[in-house]
Amino acid sequence: MRFPKLFERYSALLPLPPEEWEKAEAVAKEQSLAKRELFLRPGDAADRFAVVLRGVFRAVRVSPRGGESIKAFRAEGELIGPYAEMLQRLPSMTSIEALEPSRVLVFQTRDFQTLEQGHLCWERLARRVAELHFILKERREQEFLDLSAEERLVRFWEEHPHLKGRVPQRDVAAYLGITEVALSRIMGRRRKRTE
Repeated sequence: MRFPKLFERYSALLPLPPEEWEKAEAVAKEQSLAKRELFLRPGDAADRFAVVLRGVFRAVRVSPRGGESIKAFRAEGELIGPYAEMLQRLPSMTSIEALEPSRVLVFQTRDFQTLEQGHLCWERLARRVAELHFILKERREQEFLDLSAEERLVRFWEEHPHLKGRVPQRDVAAYLGITEVALSRIMGRRRKRTE
């Protein structure tokens, strides 16, 4: 087994037979990405996903006017890929960019489908991961409805302390749906209150 920590992480979601994990490791390919290198760009086939072994990624949508919206950040042990587009058999509409030198374990969707056909654990794991991502999206939507920008910032750092110093401030602002200037003001007010 090449990636025992990943095996433990995903087995905590759903018990996986070690021999099935080894089959998955056999079909996956390691890939290194430089800082700012894209794992996926809009228009690419939605035919692959990856587990982050090292590094941080941002998933970005660009509006027709050129504005960036950050959908998510993903770090070690988490999945990157255009899941919605995979389900719809559409090209990717998202850029997935490394924010630091990174390494990922890449799966082609056809290989994962073969694993699913071979053992029920993969289908169950895929459903469990989809459920967790649905909950994250619901929570984020609720935060936009219920919380102020400052409250969203506090919640972001509470839930993602591992991203401190690894994600540029402009990207945090874009994720929160505010400008970088507004983020600086919020941070300034928070500093004054703690002095």
